[in-house]
Amino acid sequence: MRATRAKDGSIIGVYEAPDGPNAVIRVVKSTDAGVSWKAIGSVTSVLAKTHSISNPFIVQHPDGRLLATSRNHDRISTDDYTYFRISLFGSDDGGATWSNLGNIDERRRDGVNGLWEPFLRVSRDGTLQAFYSSENNKDDQDNIMKISKDNGKTWSKPMPVSGQDKKSRDGMTGVADVDDKGNVICVFESEQNDIFYIDYVLSHDDGFTWPSRARLYTPKNKRDAGAPQIVNVGGILVADFMSNEDVDKPGNNIDGGEMKVVTSKDGGRSWSNPVVTGTKGSHWPGLFTLDNSHFLGLWQQDPTGLVSQKFRLDAC
Repeated sequence: MRATRAKDGSIIGVYEAPDGPNAVIRVVKSTDAGVSWKAIGSVTSVLAKTHSISNPFIVQHPDGRLLATSRNHDRISTDDYTYFRISLFGSDDGGATWSNLGNIDERRRDGVNGLWEPFLRVSRDGTLQAFYSSENNKDDQDNIMKISKDNGKTWSKPMPVSGQDKKSRDGMTGVADVDDKGNVICVFESEQNDIFYIDYVLSHDDGFTWPSRARLYTPKNKRDAGAPQIVNVGGILVADFMSNEDVDKPGNNIDGGEMKVVTSKDGGRSWSNPVVTGTKGSHWPGLFTLDNSHFLGLWQQDPTGLVSQKFRLDAC
């Protein structure tokens, strides 16, 4: 699940779920810091056999509108896609009802050229930034972004974020402010030589350009780490990811490994050792800042299902 702070102080979350033959992006609300959640609506619903709407993300725009995005693909079967879209949706009633605002990007399938895993951010000047992954071929995928100066009505041409200068499969972006001076960090998974690492890039102009790249986490035992997210909690960067590095049976996929968290107190230059926050059977963990010392982990845990848990950072 991914979540945002609404104008009324509540937390609004989105996630994909099955609904009979359909797939639906559900909207939930918490008024008690993630202790409990109430279903309040749905962003969109499609026939799962012929459409895919995974990877939803949500953000509260300063003008009061809730914005959500997801992939929105046509397909013949589970992995046989015919058309790729990154779509944008809006709600003006706190998440109860939604309208389709159009596509951030789209293209017909031509070989391996999918569009995946969108993330939304609003810059300090109110520019809407959309990050997502763009396949070049089966061995090469870049992270790119588009910006909108009119709240998602029109979009710029694609702009580089990571991977343009190397052969790697970069994807699953997560973005957070490093400070209040325009320094921003984007974390992502990167498959290189058949191993998934966690890398990051830094921006010094509020997320419009990304000149520097570095390694955040290298998994042990030639295993994998992927699907990261990141938040700023009282000036400390908190990143999470899935990893199968300590899962007992070799060959297990990264999806369904453990959820781990690392922290940085120096803007990403160095990172702590990982702490396991979700046991084996964790899927697609998200993060949400509660206050200057607490954050929520939001993930699917086998066999329980979707869960949220409050964590506290140790005192500096």
